[in-house]
Amino acid sequence: MFINNEGELFSPFKKAKKFLLIFSGLSSIIILFLLLPIISLLATSDIEGIAQTINNKEALNSIFLSIEAGMLAATISTFFSIPLAYIFSRSNFKGKSFIEGLLDLPLVMPHTVAGIAILLTFNSRAPIGALLSSIGFRVEDSFWGIVLAMMYVSAPFSINFSKQGFRNIDISLEKVARSLGAGPFKTFITISLPLAARSIIIGWLMSLARSISEVGAIMIVSYHPIVGSVLVYEWLTIKGLKLAVSLSILLLIVSFIILVILRLLKWRG
Repeated sequence: MFINNEGELFSPFKKAKKFLLIFSGLSSIIILFLLLPIISLLATSDIEGIAQTINNKEALNSIFLSIEAGMLAATISTFFSIPLAYIFSRSNFKGKSFIEGLLDLPLVMPHTVAGIAILLTFNSRAPIGALLSSIGFRVEDSFWGIVLAMMYVSAPFSINFSKQGFRNIDISLEKVARSLGAGPFKTFITISLPLAARSIIIGWLMSLARSISEVGAIMIVSYHPIVGSVLVYEWLTIKGLKLAVSLSILLLIVSFIILVILRLLKWRG
């Protein structure tokens, strides 16, 4: 319901049945398009197969590895995204929009392309990769390769949500703190960061969800140790659809839990 100039409630769809009918029909198509694959996945699964998967050590290890690497990737990318997001939210400079667009590129880049780019840059024979390898962070077929691939594809979420959080802050609060003698670091820690915390946490959760869902970049950079999303593909090609569906259901549950937490955070905000 909306309120008109006379302060009365009115429906925007009143006397617009044809408009409402067409829009409802088009809306139903996109809703069904998004939900039917999930319904099909659930309908294809069976309790016995899911129980077998839960008792499968390889499946459980891959899921826990996905969560562990995803949480670490989201945490590292969020830590480094916060200062960048704050600078973007508080300054204007030539080329800012161009740089922001470049930083969003991993969101639209084909995942296999992202994987090849990461491997070329950070493999142990490349200058940066050789430096990382010398201190124990080898990328190829390692846990750190998985974390790196996850960070690359998910970092734009932590940057953008943190940026939005800082932009929503009333800047006068920071100015008051500075006028009372607080330095820029103290103002940031005591005023800006707490007020943007909810958006930063949402960005962290989005980065975690994106990390856990990644397949292509991880397969190219670090196929082993194997994470849940890659194991689904391997089981589909080697063991068949039934086992792949059961493992997919477990990963779907993990994604659903993250989604519920996200919705709770947005609802409480």
